[in-house]
Amino acid sequence: IAAGTPGDVVDADMKDQATRDALQFFAVAEYNKGTNDLYVWQMAKVVKVQKQVVAGMKYYFTVQMARTLCRKGGVEKDCAVHQDPAATYQCTFEVWSRPWLGEIRLIKNDCQP
Repeated sequence: IAAGTPGDVVDADMKDQATRDALQFFAVAEYNKGTNDLYVWQMAKVVKVQKQVVAGMKYYFTVQMARTLCRKGGVEKDCAVHQDPAATYQCTFEVWSRPWLGEIRLIKNDCQP
């Protein structure tokens, strides 16, 4: 069965709108809210994406995050990324979505330079 058994962790498709939204509009946004950095971080590269049917959907993202030249609270939409390799992290985000409750949570946020 392509979908797998409930509870199995399976590869997810970044073409899926719900998967993209969980990463870009939630995990990355929460990461930026939680960091003390004056600059915005953005996803530079998706390394791995998986999902798991639980009570809702859990998404597991491994991404490279890059520090941009845009300050938090600024109005810029397109932010250039720092060219300094020290300004990139590999992050693991775990997002739990329960849309029928209107709930989405970032339950793991682990970034390493």
